[in-house]
Amino acid sequence: MKPIFTITLFILVNFSLLAQVKFIERFEVPSEFYQSNFEIARSDDGIIAFRTIPEKGLNSRRKLQYFTTNTSLDSTDLIEFPVKEGFDILGYDLDDNFLFLLFQKGSSYNADKYIFKIDLDTKRGLEFDANNLLDMQLIEFLVEDDKAIFLGSTDKNPALQILDLKTSSVHTVQGIYNPSTQILQLRKVPEYKEIELVISKEYNRRSKEILINTYDLEGNLMREVKVQDFAQKDQEIMDALLLPINNYQQSMIGAFGIERRSLYQGMYVMDINEFGEYGVKLYTLEDFPNFYNYLEDKQKQKKQEEILKDIEKGKELNISNIYSIRDVYTTPEAYYVYFDHYNIVNARGSTRPGAYSPSSMYRYDRTRRMGYTPYFSDPFYQSTLPNNGSYQVTTEFHYISSHFAKIAKAGNVIWDNSSSYGDFVTTYSDPFGEMAVVGEDVYHMYVENLDIVASYFKNGEKIFENQYFEIELIDEEERIRDTDVESLRLFHWYDRYFLLSGMQKIRFLSEDGKEEVREVFFVSKILIDGDLYQPEEAQD
Repeated sequence: MKPIFTITLFILVNFSLLAQVKFIERFEVPSEFYQSNFEIARSDDGIIAFRTIPEKGLNSRRKLQYFTTNTSLDSTDLIEFPVKEGFDILGYDLDDNFLFLLFQKGSSYNADKYIFKIDLDTKRGLEFDANNLLDMQLIEFLVEDDKAIFLGSTDKNPALQILDLKTSSVHTVQGIYNPSTQILQLRKVPEYKEIELVISKEYNRRSKEILINTYDLEGNLMREVKVQDFAQKDQEIMDALLLPINNYQQSMIGAFGIERRSLYQGMYVMDINEFGEYGVKLYTLEDFPNFYNYLEDKQKQKKQEEILKDIEKGKELNISNIYSIRDVYTTPEAYYVYFDHYNIVNARGSTRPGAYSPSSMYRYDRTRRMGYTPYFSDPFYQSTLPNNGSYQVTTEFHYISSHFAKIAKAGNVIWDNSSSYGDFVTTYSDPFGEMAVVGEDVYHMYVENLDIVASYFKNGEKIFENQYFEIELIDEEERIRDTDVESLRLFHWYDRYFLLSGMQKIRFLSEDGKEEVREVFFVSKILIDGDLYQPEEAQD
């Protein structure tokens, strides 16, 4: 009887795990296994995916392919446009129901460029010249109200230019072209036809100030919020995530510490009113009693005892390694914040222009784009942008833990918690974990090799962490023969639904019963339900 019970328990445990993450819908595009990935962006009705691939023949021309789907992954036909010879996609953005693609010829900063605008309703395209710009290394490309916004680096200085697609005129934003200036964030404000910049500016050599500037679409400064005396002496903003304006109020959230000592001390919430006045609330390890929940019990207890001793002695509470804001979900009463805690274990190279600095990392505008990176590197190494493989990434990132907290807008910490990354090491330099907030449930998911890794918090309590789920097919008669690990990308879509995309080879039986293999780019819709989880002791 004992062997039978063991097998039954094994089946129950695995059934419970599989039930939590369910692959419910799938869409495929025939694709050779090592062709470019499709880039995916959110649309009002679902997603839009696009890429370029070489045309047949002995030329250097490529063709653009795109398709759209609804939330059930029902898709339109694959639509194609020719691309100018030698050109490939460098950046993209969605504005209203238009897709804007920035094409560049070659990889030099002064290469020819043009913008291709696609009306997603009529499926017609229109081309605009973009050669009257500064020679720059692109950092961000946005479009708002037919104004193309280019943020880049030229001669090691940041530069921001706005190209009017209707008149071809170019406006250069003044006051940011300076080697002591770093751009932390650029975001669109379409409801006011404005853009916002978060700027870190060094002055007096060792001191920095943060500017939150608002510009109209001609580059005129409309408002400036200068954050100079941030908190106590020497404490500085280490990174920043500026949130959208709501009822004339705005917030910025991130990590603070002492940058010249590479010392992180905690989290801040800055509230900004309509007059540009601001107030700052600081949170340290004393406010996050579950910060070390990612450790084993003995290690956790030791860390908590050390914190209590430091508090009694009046010492500063410091966070080892890098503590970086990743995402914020806002409700009328609270913020759900997500931080990553990681270390750079082998800085033999740089993944960004200039010297690597955690506090100078630019934060992409991901409102409608999913994982956009104009640095020729996609999650898990595969490039979908031009010059495939030409951008060498050598720095390794050792991820230690992910941290989540619910902070009331009144200021108090409602709950906090954390989960371990299990010594996960990657050379991908940008955030890859995805947070989903559904009611009081918080999910954290990412891809590691051929598995989806999930953690689940309910009302602040950690229900499970680092549960591994294999990638599945919808058709039970088919089998996965091979998956290109470097092509896999996982995104939160909406509610409890995530999207997984990538390249696969699928084994199936043809109509005459012969085994065949098809190569595809796929998009799978995934539903996660943490309430289906049952710990092993509950099933025993």
